[in-house]
Amino acid sequence: MTQDLTFRLAKSSDFDEIQKLSEGIYNGGDYLPARFHKWMKMENLDVMLAFSGDKLVSLVVCSVVDEGMTFVSRAERTLPEFRGRGILTQLLQAMLAFEQEKYPSARRRRFVRLNNRVPGAHCKTLAQREVLSCYVEKKTIRSQQPSNLNSTEIQSRSKDYLCDVFFPSLVAQKLFPGNVILVERFPIEPLRSNIDYLMQENGDSVFFAVEKCSDDALPRSVSFGVLSRRAKFTQWSASIYSSDPFLYQAHLVYHFKRAFEVIKGDFMFSSCHDQKMTNCGKRILKEHLMQITLDEEITHVSANLYEEILPVPNSNN
Repeated sequence: MTQDLTFRLAKSSDFDEIQKLSEGIYNGGDYLPARFHKWMKMENLDVMLAFSGDKLVSLVVCSVVDEGMTFVSRAERTLPEFRGRGILTQLLQAMLAFEQEKYPSARRRRFVRLNNRVPGAHCKTLAQREVLSCYVEKKTIRSQQPSNLNSTEIQSRSKDYLCDVFFPSLVAQKLFPGNVILVERFPIEPLRSNIDYLMQENGDSVFFAVEKCSDDALPRSVSFGVLSRRAKFTQWSASIYSSDPFLYQAHLVYHFKRAFEVIKGDFMFSSCHDQKMTNCGKRILKEHLMQITLDEEITHVSANLYEEILPVPNSNN
């Protein structure tokens, strides 16, 4: 359907209208309202809006990562009554045209779709992950936080260890499909500049962890945790990279315990992991995390990472 639209970059004064785009998203789990003002201050990030007349109808966020080589489109929002009209497609086209002029070295766009929503033949799949989520009511947990299920100890690690020791290792190269990490559904390559970007957006609410091993050995797993405020609750999002079910279990329990300790009150907890770990994760959450109830509508979703190679911009030289 043809739609007369105008596009422009967002301003801080647009916040009240932007909040309307967030109403009802993810049952109150949208991060857009809490992050909008931080995004307005960040470099290498733009928020573009689509208007029908004077009415704000759609929004998309574009981050520039991987040392200027990749656009990441996310936080795509459209008013319910304007969906199905191709508005978001037009907005994405306008955003990419703007970003390519601003960052001509970028060669690709990456984005995540949930539940096997295929974006088109022009995109290729880089990674397939799955996400388990549960809402944690602390009053329903009768005793202490869950103990570790095996003898594996998970420990926190610094950004320097992650970037200087773990990322260059052969283990890391095998763990990350397509050489991309999904942290809170945000795809980045394992580079220090990307971790800096992640921490700029989330402050000190980003956590890194590996299994404890001897000084002369490298860990075989790694996990990332992000504590974020959503529209109606606080969420802890864990991204776990391990091919070993026992290590996955240890990381899952570690992040749950950290969330339990850090967050005051009830919270949403999620784990993003390899597809092979989903049944294991469900069992741990159901059997060992006591009286947590899994919401069947959001418990198990697929998170698919796609890549679109962009045409080389025309040169006037």
